[in-house]
Amino acid sequence: MKAPFLFVLICCIMFSCKSSKTLIDDAHPIHALISSKNFKFSAKSASPMATQSLTAIANSGLLPPGNSVSRIDLNGNGYFLKVFNDSVSANLPYYGERQFGGSYGIADGVEFNGVPSDYEQIFSEDKQKYIINFQISNKTDRYTITMHIFPNKSCLVNVNTTNRNTIQYNGNVESLHSENID
Repeated sequence: MKAPFLFVLICCIMFSCKSSKTLIDDAHPIHALISSKNFKFSAKSASPMATQSLTAIANSGLLPPGNSVSRIDLNGNGYFLKVFNDSVSANLPYYGERQFGGSYGIADGVEFNGVPSDYEQIFSEDKQKYIINFQISNKTDRYTITMHIFPNKSCLVNVNTTNRNTIQYNGNVESLHSENID
């Protein structure tokens, strides 16, 4: 007698639980921030592609304590990606493997400054986030950047290059209005 009652009670609880999706309205501050095209992404961590070489480096003890092959802490180092008007600039570290040989004088990180091509920003209604895509080149690499910006201003930045493995950065976005743009 107790088993059928318990089964019915568990079924009722499970069917009454549903996920509630909070939709942001048109007045949410994230819309104004992204539309202004004057914001800065501050990197808090990097997630490189875990390869055999990177695992060997981690196993040798070269990564600082608290870091792993799949997550490297960047807090407090000032790494950024800025979008200002029609230009973008970035200074982000790179952890991973180069696919082709490089020469001296090549930037070690993800560094660029200029006007991107194919800049696109859309708001995904079903996922409740902004997606920004663009491409930009420097002297040695062509970067394809995808940013996922959420209403709480957290952000994921995926960087694909022609000569290196993919890397992802996690962090936050903020307005550039109070900051001096170089």
